[in-house]
Amino acid sequence: MTRAGPLQHVSAGGMSLLAHGLLLVLLFIGVSWQTLPPRPVEAELWNALPAAPAPRPPVAIPAPPPPQVESTPKPAEIKPDIALERAEKKRIAQEAQHQEAARLAQEAQHQEAARLAQEAQHQEAARLAQEQAAAQATRLEQLRRTKERRLLEQELTSQAREELDSEDSQLRGALQKQQNLAGRKASLIREAQERIRSRIQSYVILPRNLVGNPEAVYLVILLPNGEVLRIVQRRSSGQAPYDQEVERAIRKASPLPLPSDHDAAAAFREGLILRFRPKEDTVAGD
Repeated sequence: MTRAGPLQHVSAGGMSLLAHGLLLVLLFIGVSWQTLPPRPVEAELWNALPAAPAPRPPVAIPAPPPPQVESTPKPAEIKPDIALERAEKKRIAQEAQHQEAARLAQEAQHQEAARLAQEAQHQEAARLAQEQAAAQATRLEQLRRTKERRLLEQELTSQAREELDSEDSQLRGALQKQQNLAGRKASLIREAQERIRSRIQSYVILPRNLVGNPEAVYLVILLPNGEVLRIVQRRSSGQAPYDQEVERAIRKASPLPLPSDHDAAAAFREGLILRFRPKEDTVAGD
């Protein structure tokens, strides 16, 4: 370690005194330089002695300024009237600020209410437009469906009319065919009945003691080939010889001549009703 010099042992207080002493010396030197040089002596004669001049005031040597110490400046004293005026101005300014803030808030509320009302109007207009569009679409869809339904109904009606006409034509054709068949069948049956009547009548020998023109009715059951299977008397003529002669003639004529048509021959297989009268030569078939 190095040894401390003599100046290092001087305290802060000594340094302060040394500084003040140097300052006094400098002030003194400055005052001495400002002293005027002596003027030559002049004598004047006066009847009376002038008043003695006032002594000069001693030159005040300014004391060294004290060390600067930072201090908080004291607030200036405010008079009560000025304080009240300032407080009133401050209150008026604050009140004006509050009023302006309230006005701005009210304007903001009005603007927000107007914006919300306009937005609600837009939404309502959009909703109405959407409802109108939906209603228009519904009407168009209904018209389209109605048109399609009418077209379908017309098509179905036309198709049904065509089908009815076709069915009617087919029915008329079938009826005509049936009528033709029925007519042909009836004609075949009549022809067969005539052949049967002629065949049976060719075997009938009238009794000598026959009285009047009695009628005998028989049911004849035939086989498919026309052979007589059974003879049933439905009504007697009242004269046994004639009844016996007719029954004998029926058996003698077997097999009876049936029509060649299958449907016409089937009518005879179900049973043939024969009516006989000696003087009319009539054979009836039911």
